Amino acid sequence: MGTITGLYFSYRLKMREESLRELTQVLREMALLIRYRALPVKDLFSELSRYEFISNVGGAVGADFRGGWVTAADKLTELGEYERKVVKSVGLSLGTSDIEGQIGMLEVNAEILSKHSEEAHEQYVKKGNLYRIFGVLAGMFIAVLLI
Repeated sequence: MGTITGLYFSYRLKMREESLRELTQVLREMALLIRYRALPVKDLFSELSRYEFISNVGGAVGADFRGGWVTAADKLTELGEYERKVVKSVGLSLGTSDIEGQIGMLEVNAEILSKHSEEAHEQYVKKGNLYRIFGVLAGMFIAVLLI
């Protein structure tokens, strides 16, 4: 039981890091596609459909892709409240200003998520092993108590 709990918490830390890394990459690629190809939002989603988050936005790429974006952001339970708020703000801002405004907004938010991704990596390195070790120790303690 303790081992599973330790693995679960370690896994959550890893998932947070991976989600933040993917979201950072999505925003950076969006900025590049807007800058160099001037793609509209619908085409951005088609180009970036290989990313899990974009595929979770789903078929709501039409007029109300923002609702799908916010729903997909709410499902990122491994992220903190502030990180989900940043992701939501991107979806609500996407397609509402000129090209330079879009690029600036995407780059700023990508940088914010990148910093959080680096922090998540540090937490995983520090706490991931700790959670796994405590899980094993808790499992051994329970086994000793049952004997």
